Amino acid sequence: MSRSESRKTYTILESDIKDLDALYQLELECFGRQAYDKSLIRFLLVDPDSIALKVVDRSGRIIGSAMGRVEKIGKEVVGRIYTIEVKPGYRGKGIGRALLTKLEEEFRRRGCNKAILEVSVDNEQAIKLYRSLGYIFTRRLKNYYGRGRDAYRGEKVLMEDNPYLEPSTID
Repeated sequence: MSRSESRKTYTILESDIKDLDALYQLELECFGRQAYDKSLIRFLLVDPDSIALKVVDRSGRIIGSAMGRVEKIGKEVVGRIYTIEVKPGYRGKGIGRALLTKLEEEFRRRGCNKAILEVSVDNEQAIKLYRSLGYIFTRRLKNYYGRGRDAYRGEKVLMEDNPYLEPSTID
């Protein structure tokens, strides 16, 4: 086993409905009162247009997750990132970056030319991560997370010419 392999203490896997309770608890732990409700997480786990990933440690415990969905906005197919979360004790180890990169790969595979997300204006750590991966913040959304809690809209071009799109599907 190489030195880098021995340091890797987690694996990224697809999530499914059996992970609902653990993912909801992680959502609450990471976002508190601003957490998504359980019904949205359930929807993202069963919806065929959604992508749900989890990160497990060596014991199989979920320590992070990412959820996104392929959506059509006008004539454009985009990957909307709903949530990326990592347990507090595991942050700063590249897990969020790995999740986001994997989510973007899946968006490309499913024909998305762009990824979009919203992030709280005070979530400096997430903003720094998104910028480092090429996201551009296009506007500020007033009261997006409730009264007095603004968000930035972030966008990233995934592919100018996406090879997964058939010419006949482009309007």
